[in-house]
Parts: sequence; structure tokens; C-alpha cells
Amino acid sequence: MKLLEIVNEIIELAETDNFLGRTDVSFAVFYDGGNPIYFVTKKNIIQYRDALSRAFDLDEKIKSTYTLNKYESLLKEHFRECFSKKCPAKNEDVSSFVEKLKAESIKTFSVFRDIHGIVLNSPITPLILGGYTIYEFASQKEFIESIFDSKTDSFPPIWCNDNPEYLIEWKAEARHFEKAIEIADEHFERFELILRYVIGSATNHFEVGVLNYQGWRQRKAYILSVGEVSNSSTTHGPREPIRLDEPYLVNEDTGYHTVWGFTTKKNLNKFQKRIMLAVEWIGQSMADPSPQSAFIKAAIALEIIFTYNEGDIIIPSIMNQISESIALILGSSVDERLKLESSVKKLYGLRSKIVHSGNKDISQADYKTLLEIARSVIKKILTSDKLNSVDSVQDLYTILKKFKYSGDAI
Repeated sequence: MKLLEIVNEIIELAETDNFLGRTDVSFAVFYDGGNPIYFVTKKNIIQYRDALSRAFDLDEKIKSTYTLNKYESLLKEHFRECFSKKCPAKNEDVSSFVEKLKAESIKTFSVFRDIHGIVLNSPITPLILGGYTIYEFASQKEFIESIFDSKTDSFPPIWCNDNPEYLIEWKAEARHFEKAIEIADEHFERFELILRYVIGSATNHFEVGVLNYQGWRQRKAYILSVGEVSNSSTTHGPREPIRLDEPYLVNEDTGYHTVWGFTTKKNLNKFQKRIMLAVEWIGQSMADPSPQSAFIKAAIALEIIFTYNEGDIIIPSIMNQISESIALILGSSVDERLKLESSVKKLYGLRSKIVHSGNKDISQADYKTLLEIARSVIKKILTSDKLNSVDSVQDLYTILKKFKYSGDAI
């Protein structure tokens, strides 16, 4: 559907009568100077939100540099006369709207957030991990300010009275700062997940967080019974910070260096995008306190790598395909491959029981085995000369088929 049709759909839904104070109808109201615009009744509000989202999705260059809220504000401002006079927009109105949005220059914003649970061995220089830069604030404050002070007449008191210990930076390209924050926060979420994947095991010893940090805390319980009172307290959370500039975290032999490198690339191929998505699912799995949910998320990471379509249901033939592929990638002999294939099938049997019958009997040993298989598959794909240039699932299976019949180890 063209933007003109959607805009006119929104204009048709809009009303300009005064509904303030009305309790007999649901309405959404938008103020932007002048008279307010209303969308009345729940049905119309839902239709408006749907139309707005469809309009926003039409142009990727606009969607990637504006927030939906900013787009909404600019759309209502541009077509305000059409709303008030209830007259349909014309092609030239829509064209001028799009041109106006694209005329706004794209700027590079440096977005900083506090990062918790870390320490740097060498704090006097920033640490670069892919597209992320980590600063020890006390050592780097003047350096950060000097970068921007040369480009502005006077540097604002941006830190106020805050004194963060460490900061993480992501550079975001956007047309306004709210979008820069939105983009950066998506990458900060990804940072947490990648780091969990790299650390490699679910543990309470470490917790690195930008947006989702919980920290060390006490869990208390208070127990009352007839003639008896009691309480219980246990500690929960990280007990020590992780040294973020340890060479292990960027090891090339494990593919960690490649994973961080993917965060700086704008032209990842389809399979590389799958690898990064699988890494994020592993990170989510390791952060999930529910054994069943963590197990499913680890399985999803493997399915992202080995299934052709996102909506594929894991039927026996697909499970066999995944099991055989894992065995071919990780096994170096016939016996190893047979054991791996059997192990993966057993684990997928547990996956099926969780999904279809709500089974909660998941052992830590089974979860850790599945998690390590998922991590090992990614490592092997990223570090094997025979697999690290794969650009699609189809390409992966073509290569695996050749090795299946040759009997060689990958």
C-alpha cells in the first residue's frame, strides 16, 4: 500500500471535535500547537496505530533514523490542515512530507551508558570490543570531553554531579538524539548477550550489565507459624567484577574476536546474521533463571543455524537433520559422530517434552550439554577454514553433504 493511501486512511479516522472530559468514549489525543486531534473509540485507535506502523515501515531509510514517536509527531504536524478540514491529502503533500524527513541530516551520536560489573587491567586507555568502547570514567573523562569540546563553543555540564565508574559507548547514526538512544540501547542489549556467550557458563560470580544489571543483593524470607517466627537470608548476585580486557574475551582461536568484529559490520551476509542471532539466544539462555526456558532458548540457537525457515516446526525429519549436521561439524571420527547424533536426539526429546507436555524435569547436566553443543557449533563454524565463508543455510548443507559422503573431519 502506498503512503498516500495510508495517510488518507489516518485522516479519515481523525476527529477534531473536543472530547476532553468525556467519559463515555475512549479516545487518544494529540497536541502539537493549535487544535488537538482525536482518535475516538478503541477500534479507531487500534486502526490508527496499525496504519501509523504501516506508514513508518514503508521506508527503511526513514525508519532507521527516526523513532516512531518522532515520525508520528511530524506526520500530524505536516498534515494538520488535512486533519482539521477533513480533506484528503494529495500526492504532492505526501512527497513533500517524505522529502522533508529525508532533508534532515543524519548525524553521528556518541551514546554513553554506565556499565556495571567490570574492571579494567589498563584503565588509562579505552577498551575497544568490536563497535563498543569502554572507558574508566575517572581516567578518561577529560579525553571524552576534549573530543566534543573542539566541535562546540562550550561543553555542557553533561555529567551533572554523576560520577560513574565505567562507561560504555556506542556510536549511532540518526536524525535526532532519541533515535540514537533507541539504536544504542539495542546494541547495549546485544553487548550483554554476546558477553554471556563468550563467558560461556551461567554463573553468579559475574554479571556485566548496561541496561539489565541486577547486582549483588540479599534475598530475605520471613516465616510465621503458630508459636514460632523465623527468617532466612541468602545472598544472590555477582561477587566479583569481570576483567573485561582479558585476552580470552577476544580470542581468535575460539571465534570470539570474529563475533565482536561482526558488531562493526553493516553488510553481514544472511548466515552471519543467523550466527549473531544464535549468539544472542545463547546469551538469553544463560541469563534465564528458569531451567525449562533456558533449555528451550539454547535449542532455538541451534535451530536458527540449521533450519531453512523461521517458522519451521521441529518435526522428526528436521530434528534428524539438525542432529546429523551437529555430528558432522563437531565429530572427528565415526564413533564421535554417532555418539553426538544420539546425544542431540536425546536432548531434542527433552525439548519436545517441555514444549508439548510442560515437562519440568530438566537436569543441569542436560542443559549444560546442550548449551556447550550450541556454543561449540558456533565456534567451529567461525574458526573452520571449511565453514567460515558460509553465506547461507543452503551453502552450509551443501558443504556438510560433501563431508558426509567423503568421511573427512571438518
